[in-house]
Amino acid sequence: MAPSSQTKKASRIKNTLEGREKRAGLAALMKPKMIIALVLIGIFSFTALVTLSGYAGDLREKNNGQAHALSRSAIGFGGLTRLLGDLDYDVRMARTENITYEDSSALRIYTMSRPYQADGMDDLELYAPTLVIMPKWITAPVKGSAGWVQERWGDQRVWDMENHERDLKELAGDVTFTSIQTDDKSVTYTATSTVGDKASLEEIEIENLQWLEGEKLLDIIRVEEGPVLVKIEDTRTYILSDPDFMNTMGLATKSRARFAVEMIDAVITDAQADPMRVDFDLTFHGFGGKTNVIKVLTQPPFLAATLCLLAAGGLIAWQAFSRFGDPLQVQRDYALGKFSLADNAARFIRIAGREPNMAGDYANLVRKQVIKDLDLGGRRPKDIEMILSRREKTLTLTNTFMDLQNRANVTIDNMALMQLAEDLDIWKTRMTLGESA
Repeated sequence: MAPSSQTKKASRIKNTLEGREKRAGLAALMKPKMIIALVLIGIFSFTALVTLSGYAGDLREKNNGQAHALSRSAIGFGGLTRLLGDLDYDVRMARTENITYEDSSALRIYTMSRPYQADGMDDLELYAPTLVIMPKWITAPVKGSAGWVQERWGDQRVWDMENHERDLKELAGDVTFTSIQTDDKSVTYTATSTVGDKASLEEIEIENLQWLEGEKLLDIIRVEEGPVLVKIEDTRTYILSDPDFMNTMGLATKSRARFAVEMIDAVITDAQADPMRVDFDLTFHGFGGKTNVIKVLTQPPFLAATLCLLAAGGLIAWQAFSRFGDPLQVQRDYALGKFSLADNAARFIRIAGREPNMAGDYANLVRKQVIKDLDLGGRRPKDIEMILSRREKTLTLTNTFMDLQNRANVTIDNMALMQLAEDLDIWKTRMTLGESA
């Protein structure tokens, strides 16, 4: 029993030292099926990455706490869009900078989250009724609560007024922004409209109220201190100085929510825009539906062409992995060995186009082969000529050698040369085999 136990132990040690189990594991891992699976996974992952990169803007988090129509934060306008929708307004999200003819009469609202955004409006053609809501609060996201914001820590909680004046200079000329720096919520304001009896509200509690004045600005709604909603002279562009009149925080009470809707109605009426229709611009916040190459290739009508290209690529790959028959044997450009001289000479003659000039020599070569086959080599040339002529008459050949030789002397192209070679072969066969041919 002892020798057997020692033998098994030694066998196990030997296998471990030689690494057989390790080699078997690597071989199992690198099987063809595993390699093909890894290649397919890599191709799919790369294709998915490229496709998703084209839709990165559409897949971004919309409720990011900024001041736009998709945000449900305190400074966002998600509450206003929902309120207008509940009141049967036609609320749309504009994702393109260009305004179509169908949308040219609808009120388009641009909401600003921070300074410098209004600079981008200088390049826009604001021929449609436009309402620009200026930014106010400096906020920071709340950790652990997506879409929530809080006031920024520090002394400065609102944006500097000089930023707003600079942003609106190209759009509205020289303007002056003023902010009432007070945190006392007991201070209230009364807003009245200059274009009608509606859009008025008393005892408005707004912290750090902003209002603006300018030579080209016409009052639409104002408080005692100054105008808060103005119209740029000779345009249909309106500016709301303080966003707290319309953002989610500003709609905290029914009276202020009603006042926000009345302000929008006042702008629509004064601008003669489509009633009950409001478009919120999203391009200034990175949610524009910009077209790129990937979107074009993955959407109709080009989607069919993309699928066809992918299918063709798959077939090409399949053909590359699966051969159809044995591969062709690669031939040398120039022959080697005994056959090299004749083969290379024939190739050079073909390249030079000299084949028809060799027709006469070829005919004489065929005649010598016939003389050899008929065992006439030891006779005089005159006797050979007489025997061949007599045999031609006996066999009643259509083409005699004399006729074929005359044709060889006048052959000028390869087609005539091929026909001559065929007739010479028939003549040789009949002359050597006789009636049995």
